[in-house]
Amino acid sequence: MLGQFGFMSRVFGAFATHQVSVDVVATSEVSISVTLDPTKYWTRELLDHELHLLQEDIKDIGKVKVQKNYSIISLICNVKRSSEVLEKVFRCLKGMDVNVEMISQGASKTNIALVMRNEGAPEAVKALHLEFYGETKGSGKYSKISK
Repeated sequence: MLGQFGFMSRVFGAFATHQVSVDVVATSEVSISVTLDPTKYWTRELLDHELHLLQEDIKDIGKVKVQKNYSIISLICNVKRSSEVLEKVFRCLKGMDVNVEMISQGASKTNIALVMRNEGAPEAVKALHLEFYGETKGSGKYSKISK
């Protein structure tokens, strides 16, 4: 990708050609990481064959790696306080030995998406809820902890 004019346009053009919707995007100088829109799984099957065709189109542009069994945890927050929010998130997840493998901030400035392996996600959601709200779901209390 480094120094390649139109690289991102060509990559996302392939997604459009195959009618595969992208959900979360993270970029650097040399790579693009995406998650696929989960509604594809609900409205019709996104078959391995379709992923293979997409992968074939993109492999001429760059190296492609498909990974499955990941979850997205969305933090809806005041992004003006993102350093404070992320500090709490990573401290909490570090204690659980859960690694965030991709992070993306939404253009709306209210959403931060964390991508991690499926096996740690349910416990991570519970722990993050406890970290930010001090109570677990089902306790009947959702009073926000403030500083």
